[in-house]
Amino acid sequence: MTALSRLGLIALAMTAFLGFMVIDHANARASGTEIVLDVRGYDPRDIFLGHFSLIRTDLQQLDASELDGDDDFERGDPIYVVLERGDDDSWAPVSLHATRPDSGVFIHGFVGSSYTIEQEWTDPETGEPLAEARRVNRIQIHASFNIERYYASREMALDFDRRLRSFDEDGNNGVRLILSLPPSGDAIIKGFEIDGVRRIDRLW
Repeated sequence: MTALSRLGLIALAMTAFLGFMVIDHANARASGTEIVLDVRGYDPRDIFLGHFSLIRTDLQQLDASELDGDDDFERGDPIYVVLERGDDDSWAPVSLHATRPDSGVFIHGFVGSSYTIEQEWTDPETGEPLAEARRVNRIQIHASFNIERYYASREMALDFDRRLRSFDEDGNNGVRLILSLPPSGDAIIKGFEIDGVRRIDRLW
């Protein structure tokens, strides 16, 4: 076999592998459970890393003391967040788990940090601490789910950033993130819903 033939076979194998990856991604996106999350804000793009918006949702900062399930997490730990759909069709976290749940709709991510905030309620008149029962330990968990960056063309990224900055009197910007959750819980971004209008990204 000549060197040229070997290069051709290598190129063919790489093309087939890439094709398999694209088809596998498309199947996972199409077959997963679709959920929507309210987009709470954004961070400016880094022009050196490309045009994208850094998306913030309620999943990035979790209060384990208000959610069911596990609360003992450390940096780098996997985390599974069970979600439930609300009356407005937007999904919200209800419980946290260190291992994959046996049931329910969940998203898989990793812990960036976990810390406890001790709160002690005081009497507004005397300033004295209230009873022990009124002391609260809040466990704050920062996590990432590979949905925080949304890449787009320069024009679209700029328009998207402007849209995310526009809040109504209730503090909402009318933007919701559309995700597909396959059985693994590894979320795939499908697109966005803006003022009730769905905008699904094309794969090709």
